[in-house]
Amino acid sequence: MNRLLARRRRVLTQLPPLEEILRGSILDRTVRCGGPGCHCASSDGHPVTTLTVSFAGGRTSQLSLPARLVPVAKRWVANYHAWWTIMEEVSAINREILRQQRRQGGTAEQPLSDRPRRGRRRVGSGGGRR
Repeated sequence: MNRLLARRRRVLTQLPPLEEILRGSILDRTVRCGGPGCHCASSDGHPVTTLTVSFAGGRTSQLSLPARLVPVAKRWVANYHAWWTIMEEVSAINREILRQQRRQGGTAEQPLSDRPRRGRRRVGSGGGRR
């Protein structure tokens, strides 16, 4: 049990700052502006980096990013994925803690050595509520 608690503490130290998370995808695309004299009409077009976020109900939001903000947005999206990965790992650890506690009769918040001992209840002794 102590190994699980130590592992959970160690995993939680890997969390990126919560204020630097961003849900979405960074897309690099090429667009053509449609200007008759623009080079994009006869070449590969204009490179554009976009943050795309999907919402419930099928709505999608896109935000065109200037080159100076692309590294920040990529880091924040990577942090979002790191949070989810770490949350899944902590959840797996917590499931194992609950399994162990269920087998041993303790609670997840209280180590077995710290919990008070209880006497056994007798069934049908007449002293209980009805």
